[in-house]
Amino acid sequence: MLGGIPGRTVLSETRVVNGFLRLIPNKAHVAIVGHRGWPARHPDNTLSGLVAASNVADLVEVDVRRSRDGKLVLSHDPEIDGHVVSETLWSLLSEIDLGGMHHPALLDDALASLPTTPVQMEIKNLPFEPGFEPDHRLALEAAERSRPGDMVTGFNPETLIAVRQVFPEVPTGLAVSSGTSLDEVVNHCLDVGHRALVPHHSLLTEPVNAEIELYPWTVNSLSRAGELVEMGVTGIITDDPGLIREAIRGEER
Repeated sequence: MLGGIPGRTVLSETRVVNGFLRLIPNKAHVAIVGHRGWPARHPDNTLSGLVAASNVADLVEVDVRRSRDGKLVLSHDPEIDGHVVSETLWSLLSEIDLGGMHHPALLDDALASLPTTPVQMEIKNLPFEPGFEPDHRLALEAAERSRPGDMVTGFNPETLIAVRQVFPEVPTGLAVSSGTSLDEVVNHCLDVGHRALVPHHSLLTEPVNAEIELYPWTVNSLSRAGELVEMGVTGIITDDPGLIREAIRGEER
């Protein structure tokens, strides 16, 4: 396994299983990733949720879209409260109450609020959604903001290739849904030079024999989290980073 990479699973214990010497993941080194912050307690992609998650998680994940006036807005869906992000000015989006007086956030503000917490920036740039950018400018602008430990991820392979070409020093990770051929996407990631694969957790049924980081999503089951730890994943993306942290590491925070 590669050393010196934040969040990388460290295999440091050996055990004889069925007559073979097996490496067992060190649970303390499986990264906990707050999915859009801490949705189990806060509205997702809000500064309050991201900051709260940073107190229990090793990394946080956010979704990035562009507003009508060019702002990099955090939003999983193409719309926020009925307003299409790519067609709406930030001045309007910023006033939307997401619940409990929480409001949408900008990527710049999120990064400033998380000075020591690595961020996985998932770029929402798909051809069938509003705001698609064929030149992948959204991803490039996010990558330009990347700090040591941050990563640019997304479901559009072409978008990530563009990042690799312009910012080869910025780590990238391909996100894939269930029903995808795991072998094919692993080989694609290795060929392109992605550091990570971000698969739906159902794709992982056994350890992946490849030099690539694995961040399965979205894992809220304690038993499933335990199975993934045993498979040697690098990190676990979850809606409840506090719960998963306690279950994996026995640390309540």
